[in-house]
Amino acid sequence: MKHAESMTDSPAALPPEQEPLTARLIGALLIAVVAVNLALGLGLETGTHALAGGFAVIVLALLAPQVRGSRHVFLTLSVGLALWCLLTLPAPGEVLWPALDRTSFIMAFFCALATLQHVAARSAAIARAAAFLANQPPGRRYLALASGTQVFALMLNYGALSLLGTMAQRSAQQESDPAIRALRARRMLQGAQCGFSASLCWSPLAFATVITTALVPGVKLGTVVMTGIGSSVILVIIGWLVDRRLKGSLPAGTVVPKRNEAAAHDTRALWPLAWLLAAVAVPALVVDAIWHIPPSRTVLGLVPLIAVVWVLVETTRGGKMAELAARGRAYAFGDLPGFRSELVLLSTAGFIGTAAGALLAQALAGTGFDLGGVPARVLLVLPIVLIPLAGQIGLNPILFVSLFAQLLPTPDELGVSTISLVMALISGWTLTAPTSPFTASVMIVSRLGGVSPQVVAFKWNGVFVLASAVALGLWVQILA
Repeated sequence: MKHAESMTDSPAALPPEQEPLTARLIGALLIAVVAVNLALGLGLETGTHALAGGFAVIVLALLAPQVRGSRHVFLTLSVGLALWCLLTLPAPGEVLWPALDRTSFIMAFFCALATLQHVAARSAAIARAAAFLANQPPGRRYLALASGTQVFALMLNYGALSLLGTMAQRSAQQESDPAIRALRARRMLQGAQCGFSASLCWSPLAFATVITTALVPGVKLGTVVMTGIGSSVILVIIGWLVDRRLKGSLPAGTVVPKRNEAAAHDTRALWPLAWLLAAVAVPALVVDAIWHIPPSRTVLGLVPLIAVVWVLVETTRGGKMAELAARGRAYAFGDLPGFRSELVLLSTAGFIGTAAGALLAQALAGTGFDLGGVPARVLLVLPIVLIPLAGQIGLNPILFVSLFAQLLPTPDELGVSTISLVMALISGWTLTAPTSPFTASVMIVSRLGGVSPQVVAFKWNGVFVLASAVALGLWVQILA
């Protein structure tokens, strides 16, 4: 089942009196969800848990008639789990409140990140940076895309694949030979997808790192980011080696024409990415170090603030406030209600995984079942295998990881480092992105490459994923 946002421009904002009342209500409630979760992260806990959960439930109720298919399945499962807890448990709040907290936070985190996507998707500077990466010469194109996409994913999430993939297609169209054109497009799309997958290992704005860090207490997000960069390097190196093998697959005698590469050396196009990365990472890490506020909570206020400053900087003098107001209205009442499918899927996946995991852990404890009997070194490999396998049947990683993490013994009980367990879960999540035909990353690459999702997941990415699984399995053993 698809779980992503698309990289499409939001519809132009209507005047307030013409905006549908439901869209305005949903937008206002989602802004309130972000604000309440930010207050909760800053330590204002009196009444905020109830408000956060209540707002999230109302949003889901308003969105329910607007979604279809698998989203209704997730909504039904959520309601069923809630009723089961209320009717059968002596203290249902012990299961429901953590699940509602997770639901509300996921909703708030998604909406906060959408502010950056709203601005970046309309930025000429970002378009220039994407074109720079897509037009690199063959010798360094894969590494440029695999590295650059990670920074793009920081602000655009799955939209990074749409943007860079489209640029890659345009670049490949310059080749006159059909065989060279097809191979170049494939290699560039795989480079971008490798970069997107690698970003899940370390990005402080990725659900993989944020959710997993919350599920395994005792590790700071900063440590996860630094260790995850090591994982991302492993993925990029393996992807590059696979790409080298693919490079020699052209028919014998094919001559690849040389192209003018002068524009590919103008690195000034990448400066906006560097500034953006510093603007997000440095304040979040400083706040964490001084006030011990998790970066996952800090970004709820930091990212929208960066988006506001970005709009003001890029707008000409004299119209800054008017442009900011128009963008704010388009974001709140256009973008956010338009993300109905993603909001329902991600937030209900978090609720189901958290609630079902707690119920399953209680049930297994009553039977005496204990994963602690499994050798620790084997348990560290299980997530790397099981999470991608679950993705083959469309199981959202948020749901599976939220459930599975609650069944695992603590790192102390296993006798391994906390970071090794966190990275094992993140590694499994990461490998799901390029290998499940149901993920948005595979669907986007499939659409741009003109092939089926199964071809992308298995034929294009099969060797890369298998080799990466072995390498990341060894990496978590070293970290243990």
